[in-house]
Order: sequence, then C-alpha cells, then structure tokens
Amino acid sequence: MTALTPPRRIHVAVAHRDPYVAAGVASLLRSRVDFVVRTGTTDIDGGDDTIDVFVTDYATGLRKAAPAALLVVTDQRAGWQIRRAVDAGVRGYLLHDCSIEELSNAVRCVAEGRRYLSCAVADQLLDNLTAAAPTVRELEVLQLIAHGLANKDIGRRLGIGEGTVKTHVKALLRKLGEPSRTAAIAEAFRRGLLLEAVS
Repeated sequence: MTALTPPRRIHVAVAHRDPYVAAGVASLLRSRVDFVVRTGTTDIDGGDDTIDVFVTDYATGLRKAAPAALLVVTDQRAGWQIRRAVDAGVRGYLLHDCSIEELSNAVRCVAEGRRYLSCAVADQLLDNLTAAAPTVRELEVLQLIAHGLANKDIGRRLGIGEGTVKTHVKALLRKLGEPSRTAAIAEAFRRGLLLEAVS
C-alpha cells in the first residue's frame, strides 16, 4: 500500500492595512488545509523566506518588492491602477468582493510563481492597454501645461506653431477623457503620466 503524499503547505502572511479585510482574508484562508496563515504585520520587507505569498493592500503592494510574491486585495479597480501595480511587481490582483474559491486559487497560483488577475481586473487592464496613449510630443505638451504655460509659450518652447499646440491639447483631452486642461492634468497625475515630468 502506497502512502499518500500530503498536499504542499503554502505559507501566507496577511499584511493588509485594513484590519477588517485582513481578518476576513486570514479567516477564509485558514479554512483551507493547504494554507499556513500568519497575520498581524504590514511589514513586507522583513526578508522572511518562510513566506510564500504576502496578501496585502494596494498601497503596500506598490511600495517595494517583497521577499515573497505579492497578492493585492483591494477596491482599486481602475485600469491605470492595476497597470501600475503589475508594473511594480505585484503577482496577483483581486477585488474585495472576490469569493473564497477565487482567493484560494489566486494564492496557490501566485505561490507557484504564476500571475493571477480576476476576470474583472483583467478586463480593466486590457481596456487600459488598448486605450490610445499620448504620443511623445503630446507628453511634452502635457508637461508644459502642468508647469502652467500657455499655448503660445508652449509653442515657443517646443519650436512649433500655436495651432499645432492646440491640436495636441485637443488630442490630450480626448485621450485622457477630460473636458479641460486642469482636469486633464489631474487625470495625468492619477495615471502616473506626470510622476516624473513634474517634480
């Protein structure tokens, strides 16, 4: 008679800043036999190599790389937010309303070194990726708008006509989905387009 091999135990640290979310996630994961769950910390930088997956919040997930794979559980659902998290190295991304099955599958997937995005998150990310991105010239115009320059001054600075600047501004407003220059600047900051441009 061959002895059955016990399932691999996945060590999970729940490091979520929202204590209610942390308690809920920990409770759900503890109900599964293949998870060993630790809570009570938001420090993902401790270098604990016994942890396979950190389940954390959006802000902590963006902060810096952890010694283990990061799974974000959040209410941040905009495409640019998801893109920013993925670019920062987050391996899994779930929304607060996920089921226990989805949470469990995501932890297992991330522990195996793969990525996991819920269907809603993947849809938002794809929409973000397929949205028209500003051109290099439009980003230059955007930077100068953020510095408070008028169209005529932007034209002088870039060596283009004022009419061309107006064309770029119209394209920016359309691509950012905003009706005014001020709103477009705010949206550009939200999307991370001006993080390096204006400092």
